[in-house]
Amino acid sequence: MVWLLTGIAGLLVTVALFTFLSRKKRAGSEPAPVPVPVPVPVPEKDCCGAHAICEKGLKKAGETILYYEDEELDLYRNTRPDQYLPEQIDLFREVLYTLKREEISGWLISLEQRGISLPDLLRPEAFDLLQNRE
Repeated sequence: MVWLLTGIAGLLVTVALFTFLSRKKRAGSEPAPVPVPVPVPVPEKDCCGAHAICEKGLKKAGETILYYEDEELDLYRNTRPDQYLPEQIDLFREVLYTLKREEISGWLISLEQRGISLPDLLRPEAFDLLQNRE
């Protein structure tokens, strides 16, 4: 009986030793992760941060965030433009089409400042309305 227990204990010690050495060998053979430098965007001198607006040559964003009776859109902060559901797009569309034409650029800047992306489907519509402003 003593020989059986001694044999089992020796077997367990041997398995533990091989497991330890195997893990140590694997950890030593993996190359160390190389840190990848992350480019930091350097803001241009005249850029407002609302790139879609700057590209169209519209007004610059100020520090104050203006709301256009669209506080409910804050729920969609940090949502990617291609992830909106049809009902959510309709909320954005409703606000867009209730704005005066001269308010659209300010609304787009407001969305940008609040971290809200305009749905992909509405971008052409918004920019068409901007082009047709008088």
